[in-house]
Amino acid sequence: MEHEKRFLAPIYSTSVVQLVIDRISNAIISGELKPGDKLPTEPELASLFQVGRNSVREAVRILVAYGVLEIRRPEGTFVCTDFSAKMINPMLYHIILQKESAYNDLVDLRKMIENGIMHIILEKDMTSEDLYSIKVRCDKLVNLLKNTPENTDAILLADIAFHDEIAKATRNSLIQLINSLVVELTKDSRAKTIQKVIQNGDAQYLIDTHLKLMNVIENRDFENLDKTLNDSYFFWKDIYH
Repeated sequence: MEHEKRFLAPIYSTSVVQLVIDRISNAIISGELKPGDKLPTEPELASLFQVGRNSVREAVRILVAYGVLEIRRPEGTFVCTDFSAKMINPMLYHIILQKESAYNDLVDLRKMIENGIMHIILEKDMTSEDLYSIKVRCDKLVNLLKNTPENTDAILLADIAFHDEIAKATRNSLIQLINSLVVELTKDSRAKTIQKVIQNGDAQYLIDTHLKLMNVIENRDFENLDKTLNDSYFFWKDIYH
């Protein structure tokens, strides 16, 4: 790699590790470093940045943990070529630390993402295979709610699978990744919602809302889309209030 690149200029700061992280991250964002590119060795980076090797090592370790870089032994350190689920960890930590104070933001995020997904699949020409796969997931969820409502863990997994299948129907890999992030961020609250609804004897609510969503998809019912989605959040949006 050519050492005259801007991201390899010396670093002068007390927050050395973070600045090394920022320098490498910004180089990836700007395209100066591309997916699959090999970074200079640790001693070379330390010399070029004019920082300690420990700072470089720690910065690389953090970027590897976040799925931005990967170490291939014995070749060296490379920019990752694919999205890694590890990249969502910082956002997960934010939600964990903020807890209830960030929940309203999370409600808005889920509404925005799921509404967008539904609009996309209604506007696109879904294949019969897409529609069948979504219906199979919906039927499984409904059967669990009818026959084994006490099995809330299985119901949660079936609910997630149903919404994942809807996201897959967009045939957009980025949307599917963002949907996976939303699922991770909302998994705990969704589990609590299912438990609360079942304990209250309102399993029929979950059945009805998912059947209505299925009906909206099958009939491309834009008119009732927003109301159907909002109804499905009735218990979930207030679970921490």
